[in-house]
Parts: sequence; structure tokens; C-alpha cells
Amino acid sequence: MTYYFYTYYRNPKITLHRADCGFCKKGKGMQTARSHNGTGRWRGSYSQFEQAVEAARLLSEQMGVEPTYCQRCLPDQGSVSLKN
Repeated sequence: MTYYFYTYYRNPKITLHRADCGFCKKGKGMQTARSHNGTGRWRGSYSQFEQAVEAARLLSEQMGVEPTYCQRCLPDQGSVSLKN
């Protein structure tokens, strides 16, 4: 399985996704022509879930936000804290 996360800039937020998620589409998102735009950016790919979590956690510390899991593709992860 491959993972990505999206960094929202307007309302700072980080959301982890599986690559096959309809929102992620292997890091291309809903706007498949580009991986980033004025509102945010896709980051990845990560071949292991733990790698994606760690990368998201490190960036979230810089942004001052708590990363979250996509409720569509990672619903079982929703209650797990991403903090160290």
C-alpha cells in the first residue's frame, strides 16, 4: 500500500490518505493536472504507513496543527493520535 498526505494552506491542516483514495488519486487529488495549487500541496509517496505518519507529524509541528486521517480511506485510524 502507498500513502500520501495533503497540506492545506488556507486553513492549516494535514490529512493522510491511501494512494487509491478518490480524494488522493496517487497524489494528484481532485485536480489531477497538478500536485499543488494555491490552497495546498500533496506530499508523498510513502511505501509504509509509518513513514507517512512520521513525515506528516514533522510537518505538522512546523505548521502548528494536528494531522488527521481521511475518513473515507483510513476510517479505522481516526481515533489514533499522530502525536509522539
